Amino acid sequence: MFGILGRKTKDAGFWEWLAANTSRIQAGSNEDVPRITAEIKEVFGKSYPGLVWEITRAPGAPWLFCVSADGDPKLFPKVVEAVRAAPLIPGWEIHAFRPRGSLDAILDMGGRTLAYDDVWCSIVQRDGGMDVILWIRGLSQETLEALGGGALILLDNAIGEYDAVTKIKQLDRAPLPMNPQRRANFFPLAELPQFLDGLGKA
Repeated sequence: MFGILGRKTKDAGFWEWLAANTSRIQAGSNEDVPRITAEIKEVFGKSYPGLVWEITRAPGAPWLFCVSADGDPKLFPKVVEAVRAAPLIPGWEIHAFRPRGSLDAILDMGGRTLAYDDVWCSIVQRDGGMDVILWIRGLSQETLEALGGGALILLDNAIGEYDAVTKIKQLDRAPLPMNPQRRANFFPLAELPQFLDGLGKA
């Protein structure tokens, strides 16, 4: 949804540094990752305190540099401002907010796995957004921390940071019934992105 937004030509400290160090960053080995990560964290933090960043490698293509509010809507304007300040930097695509991810993701939480087939959602639409319940297979008081947290990760990955914060007004969790039956407002979590994209369309 948010990609390269109206690039400005004025210099910005972090983006100048990233452009000057692109070759070194992208040529680094796995052993270099901790050192490079620490460098980026320090320089980025000086220019954009309160925001966070993620890098996605893309062999043979521009890498993705994502600027995020880490789910804090009060920081959304600062995210957009940071991305708009970035010049075009060869080797990078610079995006605002964590994008949607793969719907094939499987989480391993200490020997317990959670995939998109294990999570359904029910939707109640209301003015300005919707209330969502995540129905999680195997959820109990004993598994609430692990499975409940894992389901939130899958939700954010499925619909991206912007939609997760701006469209969901209330979020709850509950155990998934043994034989869930699909309804218009109750379906697998993997179908939520398509549902959101269809809102407001005729």
